[in-house]
Amino acid sequence: MRVFVVSLVLAVIPFFLSGCRHGSTQTPLPEITSESEEGYHDLVFAIADHKKLPDGSQTILASGMYKGRKVSFEIYLGAGWRPGTLDADVPLTTYLGSVSYRSVGAESDLLLHVMDEIYGTKQAPQAMKKATEFTALSLGGNPRDLAKEPAKIKLFFDSDAEDQYAELFTNIDLNERKLYISEKDEEYRAPIVRALRAP
Repeated sequence: MRVFVVSLVLAVIPFFLSGCRHGSTQTPLPEITSESEEGYHDLVFAIADHKKLPDGSQTILASGMYKGRKVSFEIYLGAGWRPGTLDADVPLTTYLGSVSYRSVGAESDLLLHVMDEIYGTKQAPQAMKKATEFTALSLGGNPRDLAKEPAKIKLFFDSDAEDQYAELFTNIDLNERKLYISEKDEEYRAPIVRALRAP
């Protein structure tokens, strides 16, 4: 009798585990280059996690796939976003704040290697810096309220050296669980990789 019970339990366990895995299945991660257009490398990621911290700042874990390998990084949005306008004649509210790209380890190192590859910058970075801070200007949406509408954020990496200065876009659609890194101009490809790589 005991042998029969043990055999029954062993037979049921795989079905139970299969059911548990099915219930926790997440949306497949996108191929990060799948939405790029000819001449521009715009990268798309799934938002795997979003947290709002007690001080009002936020973190977003973004993940995707590149040729069968997973890449990830974290974005940190500072708590302070100051409203403003580009011009008195333009009915557009902007928000000035700060955004940081943060490494989550090997998956971030791989992402930077991939960016170096597809940008053609040939810098061969070994690792992503733990954190790279950008001045951020939202041209659409309030970054403090991502649940309300997408935020289209222009990032500026400031440097005294002209060849280190960079611009790029980070667009966040929390409701669709998507995040984009979009190019501003080809001339910023090398500075972007330099800004993100570890010394």
